[in-house]
Amino acid sequence: MQRPAVGRRARLLLAVVCLAAFAVVEASAQTEADRPQKYSRLQRLEQWTTAVERHEPGQADAALNTFDDWSPSEFAEFKITFWATLALARDPAVRTFLRPPLPNGRPSTQVFYSRGELRQLLAVAKRLKALGENHMLRRGAMLHADAVVLGAGTDSRGGSRRSDFFIYKFDDGQGLGQEEALGQWDVARFLLEQIRQDPRDFRPKPAGDDWVRRWYRTLIAYQLSQMHFMVADAERGLQLFPSDPEILFFEGVLHEALASPAIQEPLRKSEEVRRSARVGTAGSEFDAAEDLLRRVVKLAPDFAEARLHLGRVLAEQGQHKEALPELTRALAVIKNQDLQYFGHLFAGRSAAVLGQMPAAREAFERAAALRPAAQSPLLALSQLAYTRGDSAEAAALLARLAELPALELDDPWWIYNTTVGRFFGPSHQEIAEDLRKEMPR
Repeated sequence: MQRPAVGRRARLLLAVVCLAAFAVVEASAQTEADRPQKYSRLQRLEQWTTAVERHEPGQADAALNTFDDWSPSEFAEFKITFWATLALARDPAVRTFLRPPLPNGRPSTQVFYSRGELRQLLAVAKRLKALGENHMLRRGAMLHADAVVLGAGTDSRGGSRRSDFFIYKFDDGQGLGQEEALGQWDVARFLLEQIRQDPRDFRPKPAGDDWVRRWYRTLIAYQLSQMHFMVADAERGLQLFPSDPEILFFEGVLHEALASPAIQEPLRKSEEVRRSARVGTAGSEFDAAEDLLRRVVKLAPDFAEARLHLGRVLAEQGQHKEALPELTRALAVIKNQDLQYFGHLFAGRSAAVLGQMPAAREAFERAAALRPAAQSPLLALSQLAYTRGDSAEAAALLARLAELPALELDDPWWIYNTTVGRFFGPSHQEIAEDLRKEMPR
């Protein structure tokens, strides 16, 4: 995967919260059951099938508008209807239908369809089978991903009605309320779970599919680019591909981001939301990030950017003696100037804590040279001067800082947690192109 330039900082932070064991809904809120559905379950299936057939992967086309009026309950119902359709695509003689398998091995219940609905299901199953089963499943997952990243930009819609998920919004350490989550990512993940490497296999094996691996890579990169976190989805990618350096890297950086004050402060006010969003304390998130990033550099010793993040995570945990060699090794290889800037900042901090003041000053000066308009290196150099008793230099550095324009993008530190999100665009384009190559022309 090509490594592009660093992206912009995302301001609004989101966390997807599962309501499987936790519901936060106003007593007066209208539920989905209170509202009549505009279309039947078979009509929604037909709409979805047409959208899959017409959508050009990776393009913002009209097919993405298909879901504009879908409710969360309709996305949930679609999974049940699709499950029956997939069974018919595999065996048209099937006449007993169950809901999709439930978590924790709980038994599924039966679903019933009328004769007319069965005829519709068979017709749709024939259309989907013609696409090729795995190709169809990938196309479906791509459709839902594109509906979010090229459409609304988020898997949510205004309101606080009851659904399986809601999105908790916060910015600058403050909670901004919640919106109902539609379930686009959930449906995409559900589709990919059905991929089989051999049609004769009884059980799906998405872990054997490289396109699925790259889809999860794209998903986590998107989460980091926008600071929109669906931790359960990212964790599923790790479960499927536990030894893949790229997945380990993205997952490690995601946990590093989850440890940041921007995420931790608003969640501190609601432990129930924290648990449901599957976000740990800062300490536990840094521990998870360290474990994952150590696994990356063990599998891929030349993965310099992973070493950069590992060094920073170690420093955040007070392990500066271990952090400095990782940062030094990363800086010897990294060419991206923003990443060099981060590396020098982090190395300077660790050197200062270890009492290596000349090395710390040199690192901070290199960071300042890379980004002359950045505030962070000047603050660090001022602190160093103050520590060694040179109050005049400390004051002069603060005066220089005060003269800088107050533009956050002048200091890459503001976008540190989103830098890995720069991989989203190329990764998204790559998996879309692969699907387009498989499509008949």
